[in-house]
Amino acid sequence: MPVLIAIDLAVLFLRNRHWIGVWPETGAAALVPAYLLGVVGAGAAAWTASAPTLHRVTEQLAAAYIHPARLEANRLGATILVLLIPYLIGQVVAFVVTAQTFPPGVHLWLGYALLGIFVILTSVALGWTCGKLLGPVFAALTAAMGFLFLTALLDRFGFVVVSGRPEVAVDPGPLALRLASVMVLLLAMLWLPTSHALRRQRTLLLVPAVLPLIVVLVATSTVTDREQPGDNVVCVVGSTTLCIWPEHEKHLPRLRDLSARIDLLPQNFVRPPRINEVGIEKSWFRGPDGKWHLGYETGPPIFNIIEGSPWSYSGDIGTAISAATFGIQDFDTCDWTGLSSSDEKRLLAVDAWLEAYLVRQPPFVS
Repeated sequence: MPVLIAIDLAVLFLRNRHWIGVWPETGAAALVPAYLLGVVGAGAAAWTASAPTLHRVTEQLAAAYIHPARLEANRLGATILVLLIPYLIGQVVAFVVTAQTFPPGVHLWLGYALLGIFVILTSVALGWTCGKLLGPVFAALTAAMGFLFLTALLDRFGFVVVSGRPEVAVDPGPLALRLASVMVLLLAMLWLPTSHALRRQRTLLLVPAVLPLIVVLVATSTVTDREQPGDNVVCVVGSTTLCIWPEHEKHLPRLRDLSARIDLLPQNFVRPPRINEVGIEKSWFRGPDGKWHLGYETGPPIFNIIEGSPWSYSGDIGTAISAATFGIQDFDTCDWTGLSSSDEKRLLAVDAWLEAYLVRQPPFVS
């Protein structure tokens, strides 16, 4: 367990530290080690589940005074605790670090913390299944590699979450379904026949317990877009108003400095009246298919804050100013073929200069 705790904290602090001071990013950053612990957990669970067969004590356990389900519950519960404790310690440490400033949105952290518990439980369920169905020689390796394969396979279904952007959140409905499905599978493990001769019966009994978890994993997504905050936003007012999610209030000092630099731009530059962080304000537009969609094609320009990097939002804001200056409503639909080679170079030079200027770096020289 001390080794697992050290690994969890190393992944938490050595991967990056932009999450400090933002609750959803804090929860997601402390969730990431769960996938690494899951690989270890799947192998450990498989080894523990197949230990009676390895030591040839299945018949003795079946004839014991204590009910086999209770014995299985003790072993399974101990395995879960050994893996959950390092993960929960990581979440507590991350919580304490961000709680020093206690920004808005602490409820968003809780969703990611619970999602990590589901990841740990899923790895144990996978490992225990392998331990029950396979021989002790291959069970641990198969479970560990199987969890890696499962993580890659289910990435598109929202199983892997590595960031907690404020415009999205963990949906409690799908998360509750996933937790309930994996708990049903774990409880079913307690009542499987322990005799090695009944391996086929164990397989048949596991199928109806595994299917609900597979269906929930494929049919639901735990991370979904948040509702637009309306007036519950934080804005920096200047010649261009910059609005962000309340959870990103830690970036206000840099945005105020950036806003002051926008005010000092030459008057030749046209400043958009407002630029929003992604997700704050969406509008309905008619797409090429003739249907109405909710997105960003109309309305104020948008910017991203990616891992706290000022280059990320300075580039987006500079692009918005450049588009307003040159009258480009949509870079994707602009007729770039009508530009000469020298015009393209000038436009790129202006964009590069704007980005470097807004981020307080020396301008590019070519």
